[in-house]
Amino acid sequence: MWSIGPILASFALLGAQAAPSAGSEHIKLKDGTVVQGRATAYDAQKKVLSFRTADGKDMAYTLDQLDQRSVYHVTASIVPKDNARGQIQLANYARDIGLYAHAARSYQYAEKADPSLKPEIDQERVLGRRLAADYCIQQAQAAFAKNDVKEAERWLSLLVEKLPNEPQAEQAAAVLEQHYMAERNARDDELEREQAELLEKDLKLGKERYDRMIERTKQGLTARSSQSEALWEGAIADGEVVLKEIGKIEKKYADDPRVQEGGARYRQLTIAQMVDAHLHLASRYTVSSSYNKALKHTNAALALDPQNEQARAQRARIEQASSEGIGLNWF
Repeated sequence: MWSIGPILASFALLGAQAAPSAGSEHIKLKDGTVVQGRATAYDAQKKVLSFRTADGKDMAYTLDQLDQRSVYHVTASIVPKDNARGQIQLANYARDIGLYAHAARSYQYAEKADPSLKPEIDQERVLGRRLAADYCIQQAQAAFAKNDVKEAERWLSLLVEKLPNEPQAEQAAAVLEQHYMAERNARDDELEREQAELLEKDLKLGKERYDRMIERTKQGLTARSSQSEALWEGAIADGEVVLKEIGKIEKKYADDPRVQEGGARYRQLTIAQMVDAHLHLASRYTVSSSYNKALKHTNAALALDPQNEQARAQRARIEQASSEGIGLNWF
C-alpha cells in the first residue's frame, strides 16, 4: 500500500507542477472536514500541501491531516496527462486505495503518452484486476455478515460486470444466482398476500411479466455481453407491460383505496427493477465506449426515478468519460 508522502514527492520529482488549477477543488481532512478551494504547491521536504481556500485564505496542511482519496484528487489535478511516469504512479496509487476506474484512466493516459511502456503498464493492470476482484469479494462478504443483501449484491454485480475474466467473477456469479431471486421475491411477498385476489384476476399478466423481468435481470448479470444486453432490454420491456397493467387496474378500481395502494406499491417495485436494468445497460455500454447508448439508459432511469442518486452519479461519470474519450472499465 502506498503512503501519501512518497506519492506526492514522486510527482514533484517527475516534474508535476503544483500550480493553481482553473477550476475549483476541494480536499477532505481525516477528521471529515471538507475545504473548498485549490492546491497551490506541495513542499516535498516538509510534506506540506499549500491550499488556497474559496474565500482567499492560504492554508498549509501536513500529510497526516489529509484523507488519502482527497490527496489523490488533488494530485491528479496537477499531474500532466502526457507525463507517462507520473500517470503510472498516480494509477498505482489510485489502484491501491480502491479507486479502480481512476487507476484505469491513468494507465490509459500513460500508455497514450508513451506506448513503449505498455508491457510495464499491462503488468500493473494484472495486479490491479486481482486486487479489485479480491476487494469486491471482501466487501460482499462483509455486507452479507451484516445481513445487507442489497449491498452485497452491488459488489458482486460490479465484479461480474467490470472483471468478468477474473476467477473471482465465477464465484460472484454463483452467489448472485443463489441470492438474487430470493431477495427480489422477498420484496413483494407481503404485497402478494394482500392482493392475492387481484393478482389472480386483474393483474395476472402483470405478475407474470414482473416475475420474468426479475428473472431476465438476474440472467443478464451472469450472461455474456450481447446476451446480457438482450436480457436487460427484455426486462425493461416486461416492466413497461407491468406498468400498463397497473394503470388499467388503477383506472378500473378508482374508488377502491386498497387497490390504489397496492397498485402504487407494485409500481414502485417495478420502477426500481427497471432502473436497475437501465443502469446495468448503461454500465455495459460505457465500458465499450458506447456513450450515447449509455447516456440514453441513464436518462431513461432518471425519467423513471428523477431522484435516483446512483443514476445521477453514473450519468456524470459517463459524461466525463465521453468528453475524455476513455471507458470506465476496471483495467
